[in-house]
Amino acid sequence: MSHTDPRTLIAQHAETTRLLGVDFLPLGSPSVAGVSRGIAPSQPGKGGPTDKIPDPAASPPRPRQEIEPKPPEPAHATDVRACHESLSDPQAKLDAVRERYIADAPHRHFVTQFNNIVFGEGDPDARLMFIGEAPGETEDQTGRPFVGRAGQLLDKMIVAMGLGRESVYICNVLKTRPPNNATPTSEEAALCAPYLIEQIRIVRPEAIVTLGLPATRLLLETSEPMRAMRGRWWAFPPGRDSSTPSLSAMSDPDLPEVPVMPTYHPAYLLRSYTEENRRKVWSDLCLVRDRLGLAAKV
Repeated sequence: MSHTDPRTLIAQHAETTRLLGVDFLPLGSPSVAGVSRGIAPSQPGKGGPTDKIPDPAASPPRPRQEIEPKPPEPAHATDVRACHESLSDPQAKLDAVRERYIADAPHRHFVTQFNNIVFGEGDPDARLMFIGEAPGETEDQTGRPFVGRAGQLLDKMIVAMGLGRESVYICNVLKTRPPNNATPTSEEAALCAPYLIEQIRIVRPEAIVTLGLPATRLLLETSEPMRAMRGRWWAFPPGRDSSTPSLSAMSDPDLPEVPVMPTYHPAYLLRSYTEENRRKVWSDLCLVRDRLGLAAKV
């Protein structure tokens, strides 16, 4: 009986593993969000310790949870708040939070591709605030929120409600564009939440419209589908009417209480531009219009 060289068997095993899609166990500090988005680790064959064929006689590797990097801790809302507490002008406060965001750069902890930070714009004393999920391509190019096709549709909605774009405040949960306009993950939203919280604290709107699930789920701390949330009012911050209030970043007792109306994102409406969907969104906006006592444009 012929005996196969152990080194040959090991090499064959390594090649089979590679063909099955397993390159190596990353030992560096890859972005957690990058892994969740399916970003492949660096390829084998480039040199370095991860390309070596493991010694079968060596001790077994440490458990995976011991070598995976922990998700970064988001900045605490009270720390971000400190950057604007000494200021009195709302726009100056918003500018200070933007500078704090740039300094903290929470987006460095997840995969993103952007040219400009899209922080938010509008009236710093707005009665109504619109919150979306993340900038798209046009927004990334201009540094302004909701200026692409979805933004043009939102502008029409705002005018139909009896307002103008300059009289509302518009922003997103994420301030940088995700690759290929991907939906933000809950981890990414949590990292950017403290800066959004301060935008709400400063503007102190009388009502918030959340556009799409990521923004709605972040503000309301819920996993409900949109169909179960739209069409009725919710409270921000969540949990204040409960005997066991939330312990999240949203639980700051100094946050203003604001009614929230969830509705479909304009981009979803463009993809499914049916009469039924348009009626649903307009119905949601009419509830906001009536609450604020606005006169609809004809």
